[in-house]
Amino acid sequence: MNDYLALAPVILPIAGAVIALGAYRYYKRAFEAFIIVYSVLLFVFNAGYLLMLHGGMAPLSYGPITLDAPGMVISTLVSFLGMLIMFYSFAYKDKPQYDSTYFAAYLMMMGFMCGLANTYNVVIMLILLEAATVISGVLVLFGRTRRSIKAATIYLAISLFEVLLVLYGAFVLYGYTKSLDPTTNIAMIPEGGRLLLALLFLFGFGTKAGLVPLGLIWLPPAHSEAPPPISATMSGILISTSVIAMIRAVYPFYTASSSGMIMLIVVSIGALNMVIGMFMALFQEDLKRLLAYSSISQMGYVVIGLGLATPLGVYGALFHIANHMFFKACLFLIAGVFILRVNTRQLHKMGGLWKYMPMTAVCFLIASLAMVGLPYLNGDASKSIIEKATLDAESIWWGYKWYFYAEIIGSFITFLYLFRAFWLIFLGRPKPGFEKVSDPPLYMLIPIVIMVALCVVLGLFPGLIEGTLQFAANALLHTGG
Repeated sequence: MNDYLALAPVILPIAGAVIALGAYRYYKRAFEAFIIVYSVLLFVFNAGYLLMLHGGMAPLSYGPITLDAPGMVISTLVSFLGMLIMFYSFAYKDKPQYDSTYFAAYLMMMGFMCGLANTYNVVIMLILLEAATVISGVLVLFGRTRRSIKAATIYLAISLFEVLLVLYGAFVLYGYTKSLDPTTNIAMIPEGGRLLLALLFLFGFGTKAGLVPLGLIWLPPAHSEAPPPISATMSGILISTSVIAMIRAVYPFYTASSSGMIMLIVVSIGALNMVIGMFMALFQEDLKRLLAYSSISQMGYVVIGLGLATPLGVYGALFHIANHMFFKACLFLIAGVFILRVNTRQLHKMGGLWKYMPMTAVCFLIASLAMVGLPYLNGDASKSIIEKATLDAESIWWGYKWYFYAEIIGSFITFLYLFRAFWLIFLGRPKPGFEKVSDPPLYMLIPIVIMVALCVVLGLFPGLIEGTLQFAANALLHTGG
């Protein structure tokens, strides 16, 4: 009977979506309270289960869903970030499109993301990922502009390539093993087949993780044209969960004799993401587009850590996924503040806002420095781990030391484009008409401040989550522990 509880992280958000629709129609006064309380309960459930796993409880499993440590780390982060973003979204409650449909769709997407993080069945992964893609595509349309329609169209069209790659891989995998779980009967797959499957799942699931080349096509327009809460969700939740699905599908093939080649390909794709993303961000005038390209770059760090497939590298990657969720979602939400207060996201159309929005300025500065990797902030804690893991990999192949140098340069380039953005927005020449601008309402400010506080706390005290993340990293390395 307890095995049915394995479906809870998927079913509970979807059930909440149905209840939300009814609550909005029949008990509209209690709607906000329901969304807040229910999202808190989802987070408490996922976090509590994760702590029990760390305490020694065996993972629950039902059908293709297995609630193991790496999946529940992602589910806990999804529910926490989703809770904050839904609270932030109440700032838009006066706009007619942000009704119960918006919140119901958001809850459903959270459920699909939690399911995606907790399965090894590649077809179930694909179904859940595409379900989340359709819903997030609809949420992009809540921007209600021609550019958002175009962005959603590109986003959904690119999914066709992802579907073809993963389905082809699924047919090949089933042909060899009579299973859709790559951890099953791996010995029955010849060496050439393992390399092929690794590449198909890498570029298939990696598309939604923002990996080059297809990530460069859909991610910048989708993230920049979506409403700010959805931009934060896609950058913080969608691509992070997708990268975990990708690596779950790829790790079993690291047992092949060609594992060194697979490792080199994965790490090289990560490095390419990091470099291309940061240089593209350097030349952006649109703040949200700048942040979108920086998401591509930051996922590069994550993929490098996961690709190395060492305990230190995977731990650093999981830590950076969590940190990226906080500082990047925070920055996207701040971009929403600018759209609300000064009606622009163009850097050169802002200026001198430090005087009028001091709290927003401080939060933007701290989140930016966290992404750069300033010591004593959370970005430094995870980046330094990935950098050390990359340097240690020189014993496997001497060329990995150059990837380490690229990571160091990447932090410097990240500083350049974020400092430029901060200077133009807050310290540049004040623009006329900004005299009555102020910090955002509490609905917006509270989630932003919480994320900034976590950037500081996890930077000063990384040990707070170190044990849990190392436990999850070990389970991920052993594919299903």
